[in-house]
Amino acid sequence: MHRLGDLYRLLRPHAGPHVLALIGVVFLGLTSAFLQKGTFLLLEPTWEVLFPGEQVPSLAEGMAGGAVDPGVDGESGPAGWLVSMDAGLEERKAAAKQWILGDPGTLAESGEQRLHALLMVGAIVALMALLAGATQYGMGVIAGKVSLLLVVSLRMQLARHLMGLSLRYHSGRRFGDLLSRISSDVARTTQVVQVILKDLIQEPLLFLVSLGLAFLIAPLPTLFVVLGLPIFVIPIAILMKKVRKGSHRSATRLGSTFQVLTQMFQGIRTVKAYRAEERELERFEATNVSFVQATMRMIRASALSRAWTIFFTNFGVAALVVIVGLVVINGYAVNNGGEMLTFFMMISQASSHLKRTTRVVAQVAEAQGAAQRLLDLLDEEPDLVESPDAVSLPTIGSGIVFENVGFQYPTEQDAGAASQDGFTIEGLDLEIRAGETVAVVGASGSGKSTVLDLVARFVDPQSGRVLVGGHDLREISFDSWTSRYAVVTQAPFLFHASIAENIRYGRPDATDKEVEQAAVAAHLHDFILSLPEGYQTDVQDAGARLSGGQQQRITIARALLCDPELLLLDEATSALDTESERAVQEALDEMMEGRTSVVIAHRLSTIRKADRILVMDAGRLVESGTHEELVQAGGAYARLSQAQSL
Repeated sequence: MHRLGDLYRLLRPHAGPHVLALIGVVFLGLTSAFLQKGTFLLLEPTWEVLFPGEQVPSLAEGMAGGAVDPGVDGESGPAGWLVSMDAGLEERKAAAKQWILGDPGTLAESGEQRLHALLMVGAIVALMALLAGATQYGMGVIAGKVSLLLVVSLRMQLARHLMGLSLRYHSGRRFGDLLSRISSDVARTTQVVQVILKDLIQEPLLFLVSLGLAFLIAPLPTLFVVLGLPIFVIPIAILMKKVRKGSHRSATRLGSTFQVLTQMFQGIRTVKAYRAEERELERFEATNVSFVQATMRMIRASALSRAWTIFFTNFGVAALVVIVGLVVINGYAVNNGGEMLTFFMMISQASSHLKRTTRVVAQVAEAQGAAQRLLDLLDEEPDLVESPDAVSLPTIGSGIVFENVGFQYPTEQDAGAASQDGFTIEGLDLEIRAGETVAVVGASGSGKSTVLDLVARFVDPQSGRVLVGGHDLREISFDSWTSRYAVVTQAPFLFHASIAENIRYGRPDATDKEVEQAAVAAHLHDFILSLPEGYQTDVQDAGARLSGGQQQRITIARALLCDPELLLLDEATSALDTESERAVQEALDEMMEGRTSVVIAHRLSTIRKADRILVMDAGRLVESGTHEELVQAGGAYARLSQAQSL
């Protein structure tokens, strides 16, 4: 029940807007079930048309005649209620048959009446078949549309939720496992939605209708069937619990295989450089073996549930035949031959629908693990939220101030996560004045990029605060703050789109002229014009058609187009060759003029002209000053400068 509660909790917010449609699905499914099974009730009238003659007394007649003692007054006792109910049913069925067939007494003698009755039965069956097909079509269309809308809504919720989580979450998340959740787990949950809205509604309804119609024909034998159902249900419930547990283990192992596969191909150059293909394939095979072992537990439990269903339903039919036979042999007439033929057909149909229902329930149980993993993802609390009283910031004012700021990333980082240069900031006090260029340097892991992330509010400090224009950064609206700055990183990211679309990404409403002006400022315009398609050239996946320097200048043009007040540059030239670095650095220098800039750099040659250089070490600010001042001080910066032969 707990797992089913998880599935309900996952789908409930998405099902709310479609309640009326879901009610319609149930109504149409129930109507279709009655119409599909109702045609079998016409078997007995058809039997009478084809084989008119003396009918065997009904159960009620047999009991009333003394074969079974109904009680002192004929209406009480163990079977009195059954006699009374069956007598009432017989009266209604007799009236219905007379309406369809005419006078039963003259049916055997009149060929014209028999033909009329046969045509009447055929017309009713045809009408019921037409209505059954129409309601089934309506149910299928509505259920299909609702299932698609639920899936789209779930995907949007997941995407929105993940977008709302900060870099602190994403830096510690295994990318392969995350990819598995939003692809494989969503796909499996999609199957659950479709199964629930179609088969899990239709099959139980068909089972209940078949059982109900069987009860109308022969109440006593049907009661034996109902009394035997708990013997079937209890083992199935136990097995479904095992299937659900196995499903979660299977989904978790599948996430591990995605993780290994993702790392293998993200690092394909390294793998090939060290001839580690077989080693990586062995790791991938090991995770797949683990996945198979976990999944087989689920498969065995699911297969056992289906085997038990087949045994129970077929054994139950055999037992029912014996029971009815014993009743008849002992002189208790059950019903006429036509009705008993219909009864056994209804029981057979109910048996088939019970098998399908069990198979569908097993499919739902197999997907419970995926649903639980999605819920775990959605339950992840965002650690970066906008204050309900957030203010709009028209300018950065006098600058940015760090007051005793402390921050730590998760200790485990994924190779595919966002690049983070530092893990920890401790007790950082810092002021970045408006209009100045501040460079941050230090060894890897010293906290340089973390400073930039805190300024951009990709993460929030865990202690202390970051002030902008006198406001805590957490009190400023996201839109207001992000519109004040632009970021250029060492790994430029381009979307699979045209050059113009990539430049315009930060300002979708920018005109073509403004895009060209930004490209000119980034020293990129002439190169773009040399391309056959110019600004409409598709850069392909991640900018594969362009060199590193060209990609970087597109990101600079993107930043320039936003006309930011604050520039955040994170190793913007460290991955470039000398010629590309010179061109990009020239564009950056022009872009920084008149703007407040925070520059993260490994190459000290690119920040010698900075107004102030901050030296980080193990998350602490250890030195501050100009290039000349820090070299003369003979501290950490001087050692870095000497190591780079400055």
